[in-house]
Amino acid sequence: MKRVYRILFLSIVLAISLPAQGQKFDRGISLTEGPVFIPKNSFLFGGTVSYQNYGFDDYKFLVLEDMNIDAYSLKASPFLYFSVANNQAVGLRFSYGRSMAKLDELNLSLGEDMAFSLGDVYNIKQTYYGSLAYRYYMPIGNSLRFGLFADMSLNCGIGQGKFISGTGENIVGTYQNILDLSIDVIPGIAVFASNEIAVEASVGILGIGYKKVTQVTNQVFEGSYETKGANFKINFLTINLGINIVLPI
Repeated sequence: MKRVYRILFLSIVLAISLPAQGQKFDRGISLTEGPVFIPKNSFLFGGTVSYQNYGFDDYKFLVLEDMNIDAYSLKASPFLYFSVANNQAVGLRFSYGRSMAKLDELNLSLGEDMAFSLGDVYNIKQTYYGSLAYRYYMPIGNSLRFGLFADMSLNCGIGQGKFISGTGENIVGTYQNILDLSIDVIPGIAVFASNEIAVEASVGILGIGYKKVTQVTNQVFEGSYETKGANFKINFLTINLGINIVLPI
């Protein structure tokens, strides 16, 4: 995965450094009606990816001691858009997400007579999303290389999760089914290396959603919960990096 980020970073550097010395970058698109990044009647396809990895080895923080945790999260999202007007496109996006967390040991110390410990906990989850999306590009001045964009998407997702704690005869297993409906707004920046190829970075900031989780513990005890609401947040640790290709017709 580090190799993927390295390739994307080099692509951005290459896009910035493409013009020869003293040569003006020109994508051959008229500015009479403002910068056009995606001409009308064009296909735009590509994908984004984000990855996070965490590792704690006998880590100590305030009252938390002896933390031994391994965790990661991965999300990949291919997409296909069609431009219905200059700089405006609608299309489909598919997303796959997977996350895992393994807690071997964690001690909570609140004093000599009050301490708690937790260990042998394992959680894994995977989700699948289908989305209807709208994208709008906005110029930065008169630049034809750099542009801002905003994605608005209507998402429907399903998933499964597994939570296991304990060992041996004391093991407890909980299995989950997930339904997730949401509307998201995701702004970003695109760097065009040529008329057909661009690299991009984006981060989600606004979402409205409904989520329902049903679960079964030890194949006997059933339960469920629902959440709904809106949130506004910026998490720069979950930046999506991607490449897209423009094909005029």
